[in-house]
Amino acid sequence: MDDSAWVRFRRHRWLPQAALVLVAAVVIAGFVLVRGEQRDRHNEDALGRACGGVLPREDAVELLPDDSRWRLLTGPGPRGLVACSLHGEGEDDPGFSVTAEPVLDPPLKGVRAEDVVGRTPYEETPDWAREHERADERITVPCPHGLPGYPRPVTSFRVHASTGSEAVEHLGALVAAVAEDVRTSGRCGGAPVRETDVRPVTPSGEDDAADGPPAECAWFRPALGPGLKGAEQSAYGATHAWARACSTTLSQAGGGVAVSSASWWGEVLPEVRTEYGHELAGAGRGKAPDARAKKHELAVWAESRCAGGRTLHRLGLEGADRELLLARADALLARYLDASGDCRDTKVLGKVWT
Repeated sequence: MDDSAWVRFRRHRWLPQAALVLVAAVVIAGFVLVRGEQRDRHNEDALGRACGGVLPREDAVELLPDDSRWRLLTGPGPRGLVACSLHGEGEDDPGFSVTAEPVLDPPLKGVRAEDVVGRTPYEETPDWAREHERADERITVPCPHGLPGYPRPVTSFRVHASTGSEAVEHLGALVAAVAEDVRTSGRCGGAPVRETDVRPVTPSGEDDAADGPPAECAWFRPALGPGLKGAEQSAYGATHAWARACSTTLSQAGGGVAVSSASWWGEVLPEVRTEYGHELAGAGRGKAPDARAKKHELAVWAESRCAGGRTLHRLGLEGADRELLLARADALLARYLDASGDCRDTKVLGKVWT
């Protein structure tokens, strides 16, 4: 630019100011672009390290703010498995946390069928061990070969996740990815974990208000029972890592019948055999019922090999008419065993009046 052109440029009414604005805009744009690229690289790295790098990117990104630098917290989770948390840098920015933990039950209070159904077979757990109950999505995965590194056998683990994002429908994919990684790296065996296996966490008390019998009682229908016409039915059921049980009552004015079912497997079997030792010793021995009793209880025992290994089954019938209980026992046991899943080598141990 010659002197005259430079002089004309400097004397122009608005060109110098416009040039300064343009230069500032270029500098700012470059700064923003560099900062954006740095943030994107940081976010990609954080996401790549979260939960061992197994999270599906497309779903994880939907749960995170796209205009924020993400904060990653990661490390061994409670009881030695996985935990990671990824959030925006702002206090109110959305994000997510995913935790995998082995299912290590607290000490047992009892193994009887009524303990299993009552959902109180354990001593009370500390509050920190109930975090999965406050999550948004959760899955419990069987680990039939056992997770290594624990003093007692661990045959299942749990993965749960929470988010502050409205795109909560993407959370299940993260839970499934972490669960499948734990299952394969731990050589658990069993079936692969799918996203459709993950379920929203039901608030406490909601299960009890649901219509229909619990899943553990689905095998029983009133038509299978002693046939109390017009009887009211109530049913309660529960499943734990080592047992499942159902208690069903058909009641009407002047009478009623109670039907219970339970199955146990795994390391609790010795305790079950001890707790029910008197019944098991008398099963199939032909002991007569007490003719003076106003109510009778008949138990039928069987054993088989199921997905959890060697399994004990107990069917219980309680009512006033002992002949009716005896007549229904075999058919009810057969129905229960048919509905008990992939079991084989079943052996009926016999009936016993308790």
